[in-house]
Amino acid sequence: MKKLVRINIDGSMNDLELLIENKNIVNILNKHSNEKGNNNIRHLYSWTKDDIIIKCYGWYDGKQDCINKHELIPYGSSKFLEDDSSTILLYGDIYLLSFYDNKSVDFSVSDYANFYNEINEGFDDCDTDDDDSGEEYHDGIENEDNDYKMEEDEEDDELDFEIINTSDSEELEEDKTNY
Repeated sequence: MKKLVRINIDGSMNDLELLIENKNIVNILNKHSNEKGNNNIRHLYSWTKDDIIIKCYGWYDGKQDCINKHELIPYGSSKFLEDDSSTILLYGDIYLLSFYDNKSVDFSVSDYANFYNEINEGFDDCDTDDDDSGEEYHDGIENEDNDYKMEEDEEDDELDFEIINTSDSEELEEDKTNY
């Protein structure tokens, strides 16, 4: 029996202990799904952390009422999906399994949370509702329209450029076309 993560369509997660064999993973996961998408469950994405491969199984097609609300970790590799793993809409339950030397190893919700935070470097979703989200931004500069003012260091950075010497034969000709 190996521990794996099931992400339900409401975004909640729970640990499952299942007897996982590489040859019939799809059948085992399909049998333990509460909510399903269209067609068969598939291996959608993989991530590598050290020597461990984390595989995501689920559905990429389904009905509107079965959209999974969870946003996966970005940068997952897929053999057939072009969309980034963090932006694609998935349907039904999502499963995360971990493998070492091509053998299933335990992977819990807390393992996934640690990996998720490590990949996202502690950044939270920008779409969250904060108490001050309706407030106007104020940068502390007192002027009529509170326009952005470029700092002196930024002006110097913007003016950095390289002068390339060219011979007269490489210069462009004047455009004499009437428009």
